[in-house]
Amino acid sequence: MTAVLPALAPINPPTPTDGWPELFLDRRGSGPALVLLHGLGESSVGWHPVMDRLAEHFDVLAFDLPGFGQSPALPADRQPTSANLAAAVGAELRRHGIASAAVAGYSLGARVALQLAASPSVSAVVAIGPDGLGTPWERWQGYWYLSAARMMAAGLAPLAPWLSQSPAGRAVFFTGNRSLPWQLGSADARELLEGYADSASFDATNRAGALDVARHLPSIRQPVLILQGTNDPMTPQVLRYLGVLPNVRWRWLAGAHHVPISDDPGAVVAAMREFLATADAPSAAE
Repeated sequence: MTAVLPALAPINPPTPTDGWPELFLDRRGSGPALVLLHGLGESSVGWHPVMDRLAEHFDVLAFDLPGFGQSPALPADRQPTSANLAAAVGAELRRHGIASAAVAGYSLGARVALQLAASPSVSAVVAIGPDGLGTPWERWQGYWYLSAARMMAAGLAPLAPWLSQSPAGRAVFFTGNRSLPWQLGSADARELLEGYADSASFDATNRAGALDVARHLPSIRQPVLILQGTNDPMTPQVLRYLGVLPNVRWRWLAGAHHVPISDDPGAVVAAMREFLATADAPSAAE
């Protein structure tokens, strides 16, 4: 159950042989570049609760990963491993002339962000509830849990226009990864639920994620902040990152779940801003 992941090449000027699909981009603000990546089955919509606040300080680039949201899937000859997803994001940054950026992601997006750190063009990483260091049993459990969530989303998708309108309705689907699912906006909740059901690359990415093993983690020299909700059941797996990342910091988000962005937007923004402002300081667990 291992897959050797190639390092992402440094961000260079685009070439006609890239072959990576053009990704949907929600870009806001100005300042240092900050890339935002979402979790499996979701899209850049998952970052909406914090995007405007981050855009007050950063040039925010929120991408839909290949095969999710409004982005096309990878070519058929490229499996959606974290390495290939990172390479697609790297190609997109080259298209937009971004020579250096900090990268933040949650869940699958955090794993892709850490893969992007194989490039020296990435200055720092914020990893929110990163998966990827599970035991074989945890990987099997995660694969089937996500497959079941996909089936649930497919069943609920026809009801999304109604479920998304009420706090109780939003809780029906999003309680599995958010402590306060009713804080999602109704339009965002509908788009996330329907997208989870319709994502072209969900199954293939879920399978690839069950096999991916990130072997480059000890070589990452950029500062990494791990943000972790205290209600996230994946915490034992996430804690393993502390033993393999050389320059890592840790911060709890009290009461938050696996996707804390809508649970406590203020705390997420504050932690990200503080870290990115002091990313060159010595590492410390918090």
